[in-house]
Amino acid sequence: MRFDVQRAFVRVLISGICAGFWVNVALAGEMVTDRPDATESSSVVEPGYIQAELGWLYTKEGDLKAHHIPQTLFRIGVLERVELRLGWSGYQNTISGDGASNWGDFELGAKVYLVEERRVRPEIALMGGVSIPSGSDGVSRNEIDPSFRFAFSHTLSEIFSLGYNLGAEWATEDDSTESSFVYTAALGMGLSEKLGSYIEFFGDIGMSASGVAHSFDGGFTYLLRENLQLDLFAGVGLSDDAEDWFTGSGVSFRFPN
Repeated sequence: MRFDVQRAFVRVLISGICAGFWVNVALAGEMVTDRPDATESSSVVEPGYIQAELGWLYTKEGDLKAHHIPQTLFRIGVLERVELRLGWSGYQNTISGDGASNWGDFELGAKVYLVEERRVRPEIALMGGVSIPSGSDGVSRNEIDPSFRFAFSHTLSEIFSLGYNLGAEWATEDDSTESSFVYTAALGMGLSEKLGSYIEFFGDIGMSASGVAHSFDGGFTYLLRENLQLDLFAGVGLSDDAEDWFTGSGVSFRFPN
């Protein structure tokens, strides 16, 4: 059954790529993507549109090095203030260490736009979702684990913007479910009409068990054309429980045009 679900998802992914390209950048277009940073935007996709955000991630943690591809997020506009979200962590190809190489889980969720930005009040959205235990043994969580985040954003000037998330997530491993407080904060800067950049701190703090992971990253987005965005990013861990370092790149598009 897991194989059938993964095969169907890949078909949807290929169909989306073939359907056409339309994209936006936070500081260089009319819409906002939720990659490449860890901070989710407070914007939602307009009804009738589907936005696909795809990427490759390379991580190193101790002796474990792995590629994750294609990290995938479909954002589907269904109502004026609501988008549905279908994510997939992709295939984890472990190239060193004792980690497993196989398919990851899907995630299903939604984002609801709550209030617009006004003076000192930020723009606010609420996201919630669950993991779907569809991945392979050794990679899948094997449980339906929930998560939620509040996404905030401020327009600081014509060039700078600030986005941050606060929330919690639950993760099951070895028949034990642990909860964590999640935070992110990203400062974005528009370098030109097409080129944007950001720096970011993000992490999680264990609530039901010990463990703290803090990381720092930065990256660039480039509006290759009106309907196509490329991105590149890299980061380092700031605590023992975080990955030593990571890097990646991606592409985002939206259809219909």
